[in-house]
Amino acid sequence: MKWWTQEEADIIRREAPLMEQSGALSSDVLTIIYRHRLFKLFIPPGMDGAMQPLPDAIKVFEEAARLDGSFGWLVTIGAGGGYFAGVFTPEMAAKLFTPAEAVVAGSGYVSGEATCVDGGYRVSGSWRYCSGADHATIFTANCNISGTDQIRSFIFTPGQVTIQHDWDAHGLKATGSHTISVSDVFVPWQMTFDIANGRRSDDAVIYRYPFIAFAEVSFAAVCAGICRHYLEEAAILTEGYNRADDTTALKRYLTVTEMIRRQQEALNAEIARFYHALEISWRLMLDDGIVADAVYEEVGSRSRILTTVALTAAQAVYPWLGLGAAMQHSTINRIWRDLHTASQHILLKEF
Repeated sequence: MKWWTQEEADIIRREAPLMEQSGALSSDVLTIIYRHRLFKLFIPPGMDGAMQPLPDAIKVFEEAARLDGSFGWLVTIGAGGGYFAGVFTPEMAAKLFTPAEAVVAGSGYVSGEATCVDGGYRVSGSWRYCSGADHATIFTANCNISGTDQIRSFIFTPGQVTIQHDWDAHGLKATGSHTISVSDVFVPWQMTFDIANGRRSDDAVIYRYPFIAFAEVSFAAVCAGICRHYLEEAAILTEGYNRADDTTALKRYLTVTEMIRRQQEALNAEIARFYHALEISWRLMLDDGIVADAVYEEVGSRSRILTTVALTAAQAVYPWLGLGAAMQHSTINRIWRDLHTASQHILLKEF
């Protein structure tokens, strides 16, 4: 299935520099996302979703990131929030995810405090790096429950949340990954959940897939897509030295082209191994329903290795591209910064 037209892909690429400057996706790009239900790749059809098998959705994330890093990151984060539809109560999931523009922004940090009261909780706290905060219709965050050793996740409405526009990373600038905070807001128990328990696998197979492995493959695919774009852009830049009348320029062209070719080959080989591990885990999930932890560990390992290979490829080519690649206004510099920001996610590190 083709998830956007060539005309739409051209719009995304064309608007990428302006979106970086503004720090947010443009209305035209958001319209493309809503039109193709890219935030709903894990939402059942009954909620107007575009439910996809996990390997297919991961390829969408990779291709979206290949168009533009911030676009790919936000499609990935927004679609990934649909995983919570299998954890919310059925009534709450339908209410929150059925609208055409429904999308979650949130944080995995446990940096809030919740106190039990009649009918729910009083919650205060702040959470960093909530990608897509400016266009989110739903916010989720984790809290310690006062007086216990328990952690629970909470759903906030936009009216309850204050957004602190503090995202100043050098890459993925258009993701609006700002800090959110709430102060003594009431959250009814129906708008709380436990990500580790209560998943309704009868609604969709994806809700049985472990959340950490789900997140690892999602973020690794973004890094792979950004790196593919980087190497393609490097090849375009290098083409300018393909001049038969200039021996020095031609030598540079041949040298750098060979370097790019080798890195593309290494990246493509690792992408293939990554998808092979993912496909095995997904087929086992479909066939048996129970998958050994070692399979998911392999998926996580391949995700981290792919991220490392993507970084290595970009770093191997960068020294050969000249000062133009160091200029922040250049396309290749934006892609470089996006890759080095996306790859910083904690789930892509061997800790």
